[in-house]
Amino acid sequence: MEFEIPDILITGAYGMLGSYLKDEFAGNVIKSRVFSLGRRKDNDFICDLVSGIPDFRDKRFQAVIHCAGTESDKGAMELNYGGTVNLLKALEINPPKHLVYISSYKVYSMDAGTDISESANTKTDNKAGESKLLAEKAVTEWAEDHDVVLTIIRPARMFGSGVGGETLELFKDAVNGGYIHIRGNDARVSLVTALDVAKAIKSVYSKGGIFNAADGVNPRFIDMMEALSANAGRHKRMTCLPPSWAEWLWRICRWIPVIDRNLNPYVAAQRMKTLTINGSALAEAAGIKYHDTIKVISRTDPDYPYAE
Repeated sequence: MEFEIPDILITGAYGMLGSYLKDEFAGNVIKSRVFSLGRRKDNDFICDLVSGIPDFRDKRFQAVIHCAGTESDKGAMELNYGGTVNLLKALEINPPKHLVYISSYKVYSMDAGTDISESANTKTDNKAGESKLLAEKAVTEWAEDHDVVLTIIRPARMFGSGVGGETLELFKDAVNGGYIHIRGNDARVSLVTALDVAKAIKSVYSKGGIFNAADGVNPRFIDMMEALSANAGRHKRMTCLPPSWAEWLWRICRWIPVIDRNLNPYVAAQRMKTLTINGSALAEAAGIKYHDTIKVISRTDPDYPYAE
């Protein structure tokens, strides 16, 4: 079947990355018809992939970009893995030419270290990462069986208009002064803008492969939190506690949500580990230059097209 006008399906199209992807493909030189799938009533295909299988019997897409997912451990297996399986079942009748799966940096172990490439072993100790790995395996096997070109993107923590989930909670804590930094924590993290990921996907979706997405700046966790505070124009001095005080405070006040979010021993331990990924292969394949995400968050990058 030839595609005179490419039809693109985006799942999770009203999420942060999905919204940028819609804009990128809708503004393509070769006009694409962009279709959305999600739970909202304004989607072209209304479906909760956790519990349902959409009906594509009368539709074949040139490309499907599967963004629907969560970075949270809660509900990860049901949405990231189960939802992906349900989407693949729906595509059985008319497989697309290209499939893009949005995975996560969480497929790598928090003990993996720095500058992790796509060839590194994938091993994780969290439900979000485990569910993404299972979904990667499912889409890989399915694409091979159906002669579909598969691209897997593993973004670092993403920022952009409409940020949600775990990152939104961090933003709220930074703005409200609820973030508590543990003294001595100089752990570094990888970041990337959702805009850059969307631009890269538009360039590489037909090529196939596995790509990390990260800007390469790798700031400290505390630098990220201070940038989030500056984003809202409410720059605050971060509360900083010695490790022993932080543990004591959590033990007596863990019933307070903001204390548990920041000082829960599991969360605190993860935040004190450096995990950075190398996104240079994607930048080269897509022919893009990443924005410095820290400057974008703090609104000091003059070249970034900020949303009003």
